[in-house]
Amino acid sequence: MPVKEETSKRDINLGRIRVVLTILFFLCLGLTIASIFMDVGPSFYKCAAATIILHFVRESAVQMSEPKKS
Repeated sequence: MPVKEETSKRDINLGRIRVVLTILFFLCLGLTIASIFMDVGPSFYKCAAATIILHFVRESAVQMSEPKKS
C-alpha cells in the first residue's frame, strides 16, 4: 500500500503560482513574436522587456518551490 505524501498549503500555492507564471510567460512570448511581424498590440521592446522579466520571476518561483539542500 503506497504512502500518501502530505503537501503543505505553501507547496500547493507555490505550484499554482508556477502554473500562472508559466502561462503568462508563454502568452507574453507569443505576443513578442507576433509583435515582430504585425503592428498589433504593444511594441516589440515592451513585449521583450515583459518576457525577460517574467522569465526571471518564473525561474525564481521554481527555485523557491524546490526543497532546500542542507
